[in-house]
Amino acid sequence: MGRIHGHSVLLDTPVAVVEISLGGMAVETEVEFPVGVVHPFRLTLGDDSTVDLLGRVLRCRNLAEEGEPARFRSGIQFVDESSADGVDDLIDHIA
Repeated sequence: MGRIHGHSVLLDTPVAVVEISLGGMAVETEVEFPVGVVHPFRLTLGDDSTVDLLGRVLRCRNLAEEGEPARFRSGIQFVDESSADGVDDLIDHIA
């Protein structure tokens, strides 16, 4: 997923998109996302095209080993139909 760069608008922090599908995505961040909260995300492709999505955090866990900086992986479920449509367009664009 190196061609997609993400950003959490609510927390003003970058997110690394690990996986994405029509129903949701997995992201990694340096900050913990509270479970259950809906976040707006902006995904940007290498050609600077963007899609804005809304997603609810279903899970979040720290992947870092003891002594390492925090690195959280979160499971995000898209919460509106326009998000699924946006991801469909995004996937078509990168395919």
